[in-house]
Amino acid sequence: MMNARKWVAVSAAIGASTIVTTFALTNPVRVFRTVVAMLTVQQGSDPLQFDYHLRDGEDLVALALGATPTSNQVFAMEIDCGSSQADLVVFDKSNSNITTIATSDSFTTVKQQAVHRLVAGTTNEERFVAHFDVVAANNLAPGGFLTVAGRLHLGTNGCPTAVLISLDPDPKDSAFGDKDVTDLEPDGSIKDTYRAGQAHFIGMLNVISTNSTESVSTNAWLVPLGHMTFRRQLDQFDDAP
Repeated sequence: MMNARKWVAVSAAIGASTIVTTFALTNPVRVFRTVVAMLTVQQGSDPLQFDYHLRDGEDLVALALGATPTSNQVFAMEIDCGSSQADLVVFDKSNSNITTIATSDSFTTVKQQAVHRLVAGTTNEERFVAHFDVVAANNLAPGGFLTVAGRLHLGTNGCPTAVLISLDPDPKDSAFGDKDVTDLEPDGSIKDTYRAGQAHFIGMLNVISTNSTESVSTNAWLVPLGHMTFRRQLDQFDDAP
């Protein structure tokens, strides 16, 4: 969980069961470590009071697993090489197991040839808007959603790909409020030199919680603002077309 000081820094720069799933696509896929910073709003314990929290990807992972994640269980995005569908997932770096958090029911892109990485005849940059439906998993109830808008780099084979951060700047990032999210989670000690893109999002989560009297309830967490940075590729698939 992030404290207020860490959120300011990020914003300025911007015995549980595990559900293991597979990506139900025939196209090759890529999995990118995704660093998240978001502000959530929920109903406070007092009537007519807002309850604000600063959260990161580790919080989403904990909800999906119903337990505190290990250092190997991280938030990630899994996307097909055609950029037609994606999942937001928990990726376990120790065994490549995947727990799905949300699946896209729409993924719309516009593409261009990136001037700063000009490759003749190859479309190598895209902007997208995608709507993700949150799946039921441990402390996540169905009905939640995330709407994500951002950009991704494409390799010469058309697959989303991570490039050196020095090759990643986009002059429109400031216009969209996209800024690099600082990794404040256990793997933040790994210095990333690659980035696949950035995004911002809004949405809502239906969160199952248990109070001190063991009463179970479902509470709405509004997400008025969030940021994602797509970093290094986690999987080592070599199956691009």
